[in-house]
Amino acid sequence: MRGAVGPLARRPGGPPRAAPTTRAALAALATIAAVLAACTAPGRGGAGGGAGGAGGAGGAASAAAPPGMVAIPAGAFVQGHEPAEHADEGPPRRVEIAAFWLDEALVTRAEFARFVAETGHVTNAERVGYGMIAREGMRDWEWRRAPGASWRRPFEEGTPGAEAFLRDDAPVVMVSWFDAAAYCERAGKRLPTEAEWEYAMRAGREGARFPWGDSPRREGGRLGLNFWQGESHAENAREDGFLYVSPVRAFAPNAWGVYDPVGNVWQWTADVYDAKAYARGGPPREGPKRVLRGGSWWCGVCTCEGYGLHFRGKAEPNAAFNNNGFRCAQTPAR
Repeated sequence: MRGAVGPLARRPGGPPRAAPTTRAALAALATIAAVLAACTAPGRGGAGGGAGGAGGAGGAASAAAPPGMVAIPAGAFVQGHEPAEHADEGPPRRVEIAAFWLDEALVTRAEFARFVAETGHVTNAERVGYGMIAREGMRDWEWRRAPGASWRRPFEEGTPGAEAFLRDDAPVVMVSWFDAAAYCERAGKRLPTEAEWEYAMRAGREGARFPWGDSPRREGGRLGLNFWQGESHAENAREDGFLYVSPVRAFAPNAWGVYDPVGNVWQWTADVYDAKAYARGGPPREGPKRVLRGGSWWCGVCTCEGYGLHFRGKAEPNAAFNNNGFRCAQTPAR
């Protein structure tokens, strides 16, 4: 069962008659071929060991993923850490994950626009007539209600640099949990669970804050994600190259081919938020808020420091901010 807690599951796997000598030789070759195939099969350790780094015992790789998605292998990982900076980040628990498919990139404005054109979907922000915005020059922790703002124009008019939100390859933002779930359902997909999300973003890297280690800088010294650089939100130093959102493939993917595993925009998950979910063995069925993970361009050392793989974000499911987005998951047919 996806997200179930327990020990790591074990992994699964007429021609004309020839003369006797020929038949023996053919049988021997067939045996050798079978052994070689078994040794090189995916999900059985070795160089192609799938989730071996994530759980120590590996996992069966899922079937080939549809275009635009990546196959996430079955396996297990430790969710949560000690000592935890925030109480809801622990205690650590071992979680088993079934193989699934995941969008390799965040859903873009262009993709969401096609969904709206095909379905006539009206987002939560459009229904209520406003969205919540942040921008350079505001106070730390400040959010502002912007009348008329929605995924179409998720900013206050006249905001310098806001054109970044309007790129076709920018992540769609100012979408609620309900908007994200509707998009995924239309595509024959779903939102990932919180455990699936973290497992896929870690890509076998246990315990670290980022998929490549504990520093936001990757090998070579370059920043590996989009987050806020600055002593306050008065000014963004833009060392990562961006003021607000970045194109969904602007940074290198993680080891499993997932772009924006952290940073850029908060990512909705399917789960109901519970501060004691890890201790209780999983999320509740009902509750007032949903889980978001990964952090965003607005996160920085001056505020939540939520960018990374430990911090658990939360918001009401109808919330529409200009730093939340999503990607979809899909369960392969059995």
